[in-house]
This record gives sequence, C-alpha cells and structure tokens, in this order.
Amino acid sequence: MKTFSKLSFALLLSALSSVSMVAHAHASVEPSQVVEGSYARLAVKIPHGCEGLPTDTVIVRLSSSFQGAKPMPKAGWDLKTVKTKLANPYDSHGKAITEDVSEIIWSGGSLPSDFYDEFVFQAKVSSALTTLLIPIEQKCGSKSIVWQGTSHDDAYPAATLKVLPKTPADMVHHH
Repeated sequence: MKTFSKLSFALLLSALSSVSMVAHAHASVEPSQVVEGSYARLAVKIPHGCEGLPTDTVIVRLSSSFQGAKPMPKAGWDLKTVKTKLANPYDSHGKAITEDVSEIIWSGGSLPSDFYDEFVFQAKVSSALTTLLIPIEQKCGSKSIVWQGTSHDDAYPAATLKVLPKTPADMVHHH
C-alpha cells in the first residue's frame, strides 16, 4: 500500500473535519480576548439547541470582574438582569457602585437547534491578567445545558475570555 487512494484521503479529511466541528460546537464568547480595564462588546454564541429542541432561554452568569454590564435587547426575546451586592464596591465616574449585574437573562424566544445565534452585552473587564470563565445556562423547554465546565475537555465547558495586559496605547480612557 504505497499511497492513499483518493477515497481514503477524502474519508480521512471528512472524519477530521467532523471531529473539529464537534470540538467547536459549544457556547463561546467573542472576542475571545480583551485588554484589562477595557470596555468590551461581548457576543455569547449559542451553537445549537438541546437534543434537537429549540433554545428558549439563555442565562449568562457574570463574575465581579465584569463591571456595569449592559445587555443588548434581542427582537422576540424578553430581557432581564439580576444584580448582586458586591463584596468589593468600585468607583464608576465618581459614583460608588455597591451592586452590579450578575446575570443576564434572555427568555421567551425560540432559536431552532439547526441555527446558532448571538446574545450581546457590553461591560468593563476589570480583572487582572487571567482567563475568565463565563458560565451559560441554555434552556430548551424542559431540557437544559449548563455550560460551566472548567476545562475545554469537559462535555459542557464554560465560555472563556482571556484578559491581556494593558499597553501604553491602552491607557487612554474611552468607552
């Protein structure tokens, strides 16, 4: 067997692309990295429904590393935020912030399993250099998927956001 046949090569490529698609078919956030202390527009991507059922609720859980989160309304979906008292208040434009958004909930919509969509919010990312986990709960009627695993190898890993160090060009204040 000196060479691969064209059919064997095509089958190998097909198998490799299928593995790649499965590995990337999880909830994620874009961009995947931001600069520490910056304001970012973050899009949570929901790749599919739950066992073929359409997604009707998406809950994004935010750590205190996300300050002043503001979700973008989505046509056909109800929008709600949940605020939590902060252990360490922070200052925002001269005002002491003692509670902040800890959950963003889009509900009442319908995202068929054959499609993907994005759920968008903005926030200041105040964390020091690290990789932040963003747990996401996806509900599909009576079924749900909780994307909260701490490793990419988990069945349902949390979305991750890498926080990069500031550079001198990043020191200019804007949002």
